[in-house]
Amino acid sequence: MRIAVLLLALCAALPAAATTTYRVDDSLSLPQESNQAMKWRSLAPSRAVGNAVEGTSVITIRLNTSPWLNKVGKIYMALPEQPIGQVTAEWTTQGRLLPGSLISGNRTLVYSGPIKADMLEDTIALKITADGRRLVQAQRLQFYFEIDVD
Repeated sequence: MRIAVLLLALCAALPAAATTTYRVDDSLSLPQESNQAMKWRSLAPSRAVGNAVEGTSVITIRLNTSPWLNKVGKIYMALPEQPIGQVTAEWTTQGRLLPGSLISGNRTLVYSGPIKADMLEDTIALKITADGRRLVQAQRLQFYFEIDVD
C-alpha cells in the first residue's frame, strides 16, 4: 500500500506537457463581399423567432501555419464578446476546416492534426445571428484564430 501511494506521489510530481496558445495570422483571408447587411429573420417578430437579425457571408480563410510546420496542433476560431450582446455564428466548409458554430466570447475547434503546409486554406459559408433590438449601427465582427501546440 505504501508503494502505491509513493508511485502516485511521484507521478503527481512529474511536470505535465504544457500546451501553448498562439494567435494565427489570418491577414490573407478575404470575404467575398466587403459589407453584409443583416436582415430581420421575420417581418413580424414572435416568441419563436424573437427579434433576431441574420446575415450570411462567404469567406476564403487563409491561415499562415508556417511557424508550426511539422507539428501537431489544434486550431480554433474565436469571437470576442460583443457590445451588442450575444452573436451566434454557424458555418459550413469545403472540408479542410471543420464546420461548426460559435457564440461570442468563446472559441470553437476548426482543425486538429499535423500541420503539413505553410498555409491552411478553406472557404466557409458563414451565417451570423444577433438581437436586432441591440443592433443600432453597423458592427464589425473581429473573428480570429488561435492554435494550441503541445
